[in-house]
Amino acid sequence: MSAIQVKYLGLDLKSPVIVSSCSLTADVDKVREMERCGAGAVVMKSLFEEQIRGEVEFMASAGQSYPEMEDYLHAYVRSNSIARYTERIKALKDAVSIPVIASINCYSAGEWVEYARQIEAAGADAIEINIYDLSTNPKTSSSSLEDGYIKVVKSIVSELRIPVSVKIGQHFTNIVNFVDRLDSVGAKGVVIFNRFFTPDIDIEHFKLVPAAPLSQGGEYPEVLRWTAILSSIGKIDIAATTGIHTPETAVKMILAGADAVQICSAVYKHGPGVITEFNNRIVKFLEDNTVESLDQIRGRLNYSAIHDPAMYERVQFMKTFGSLAL
Repeated sequence: MSAIQVKYLGLDLKSPVIVSSCSLTADVDKVREMERCGAGAVVMKSLFEEQIRGEVEFMASAGQSYPEMEDYLHAYVRSNSIARYTERIKALKDAVSIPVIASINCYSAGEWVEYARQIEAAGADAIEINIYDLSTNPKTSSSSLEDGYIKVVKSIVSELRIPVSVKIGQHFTNIVNFVDRLDSVGAKGVVIFNRFFTPDIDIEHFKLVPAAPLSQGGEYPEVLRWTAILSSIGKIDIAATTGIHTPETAVKMILAGADAVQICSAVYKHGPGVITEFNNRIVKFLEDNTVESLDQIRGRLNYSAIHDPAMYERVQFMKTFGSLAL
């Protein structure tokens, strides 16, 4: 057994390094290279209900629209989109031996379950559901939103035999409570945190534009905080993601309690070979510290293990911080 072999969602991974959902994981040849470079698993590019609906709306706008036609178009486009996605799952499963985790993003309750059933039938080893919805309605309560998310997760878990993980953002009043509720309805893992699309403003042309899509290394500390807190209070598996650009950051996440780490921007910037660099550096860290496996250090510095857990709770700068000369 390799020193860096881990279990995540009940799956045996030869490395804690997972390539997260992105366009790279939609390409069979690229996934083969990721496996060759030592990836523990890959998460497929998400199947978006929003994209399917957008395609339907575009096609409907090209001709005379009436309800029956839109219903037909939705059924036709959805069926073809799922078919293409499940064929990609089969192609990846035929091409590699590492776990292939599917990813879905929906906002209609019925669609979630239907997509999930077909993905399982296609041979995916697990499903990661991307469930956050930005509410702009002042009359919608946070509790009603969260209840809806939990209902969706429960409905999917009850229909499947393969493990389900949930990729969440950090915009929850009480993340600990929400993750505990995910655990209670059968989710096997949580991925923290989703890096959402963000807008920016082009002041030269007075228009809204997308902000930089790739994460930066400095974004990881908040992920570290919640990895350390969540790993100390629950049994649900944790995959840490966002801002993990170096092997050292991956080691920090494992020390904080992560079962695995998901990387994306680092692969875009440096290619699949960066996975090998991560693995080699993690192995060296274990050897330098006379540690035989990641299990022996996972969570060693999480919320419940350190002498001063308030370090993870502190959200305000200390008063003396303002005295630093800049």
